[in-house]
Amino acid sequence: MGEVNKNYSNPYYNFVLAGIDIASKYNSAFLEAAEKSFESFLNKKGETQQKTQTNIRTSFDSTLRDCLNENIFASSMADYVDAWTKILPSLYNQFRNNFNFSLYENKLLEPIRDTINRTPSEVIEMKGRFKLLHYKSEYPIIHKTPILVIYYLINRHYILDLLPKISVIKNLQRQGFDIYTTDWNNPASYSRDLTLETYAEEYVGYAVEKIKETSGSNKVSLFGYCWGGIFALIYAAMYPQNVKNLILHATPTDIEKEETTIENWTTHLNVNNLIDTFGNVPGWFLNLAFVLRNPVEVLLKYPRYFSEPRNLEEINQFFAIETWLYDSIPIIGEIYREIVEQVYRHNLLIKNKMKVGKDTIDLKNITMPVLNIIGTEDDLVPPSASKSIINVIGSVDKKLIEFPTGHVGLCISRNAHEKLWPEVGRWLGARS
Repeated sequence: MGEVNKNYSNPYYNFVLAGIDIASKYNSAFLEAAEKSFESFLNKKGETQQKTQTNIRTSFDSTLRDCLNENIFASSMADYVDAWTKILPSLYNQFRNNFNFSLYENKLLEPIRDTINRTPSEVIEMKGRFKLLHYKSEYPIIHKTPILVIYYLINRHYILDLLPKISVIKNLQRQGFDIYTTDWNNPASYSRDLTLETYAEEYVGYAVEKIKETSGSNKVSLFGYCWGGIFALIYAAMYPQNVKNLILHATPTDIEKEETTIENWTTHLNVNNLIDTFGNVPGWFLNLAFVLRNPVEVLLKYPRYFSEPRNLEEINQFFAIETWLYDSIPIIGEIYREIVEQVYRHNLLIKNKMKVGKDTIDLKNITMPVLNIIGTEDDLVPPSASKSIINVIGSVDKKLIEFPTGHVGLCISRNAHEKLWPEVGRWLGARS
């Protein structure tokens, strides 16, 4: 939306203009993707129906992704979000500051969600607004160093314990590990000012000390999932004496190598206005962004999946994943601001220039064994955004595993449970 079209005295006028602009660009992207997919169909005549459909779908998806990832579209999207935040009534801010409403913070639903199909766990109340879960194991604990899984702040931690047959927690328990994980809870409106220092240093530190006290071990192995890997890197760089091993799982650390659509949109956002309006970034806002990157795929996902016969186990897994995908909680505003500014916009973590509180994070301080796991088909955290961390940390004992699956597939695919997690267990077991 050009500057000449803006009328700063009338936010509703600006909102309409921004909406027209983004709708026009979205329409152009869809038309270009449809045109490319039709060309693919014309050029692939004579192939099997299944292969033709795959080619059409691939052509449409890749073209749409490229169009939506262009800076001109990302800027238009940012203008629309910015205009939208300026027309929300001040009443929303008052409501947000006095109430903490979430569909998922429900005293009836949450215990059911956290119990059915989950590995039994003991809840350890912690200082601060989070809980520590200690998983109860039916298998003997062989390895003396406990594992702390550090989750990120968007979806819930149970993707690593989705169903008994595809549970990373269960897989590692069968290999003899004692496992804890963070449950960050649903943040309250007054949590908006909590920082990376609060979570990556204080809260992770509280968890590590509690695990050492409970287990009798003098060190803990950290397992950081996605943004949780950023927390793990920060803590391991600041307190290496407490960390036995470090595992990174699909962790974004080098954004300059390649930006996904979501990352590009994020870097263009006026984050300050967004946080000033909402306080904490709403989970539904993030879900909407994921839908908008390819709404056709979202709409066709169900008919495609059920176009062939499925057994009860497959259907249960499908809906379990769907539930997790949209079980999103708000991201604490100040942490979102810090990660967007320091990691996504300026790539400071990989450059050893990231500030957490008064400290600058130096990844060369990380000298413990490090295992970096990435999915070669990950479209949320592409391999290039994860793999180069291996070259920056100070560790001598370090390994990169590139596994042929996507972001969620690393957790729930049958192939990952047959090959990846036993390999992770062997690596970790040799160092515990």
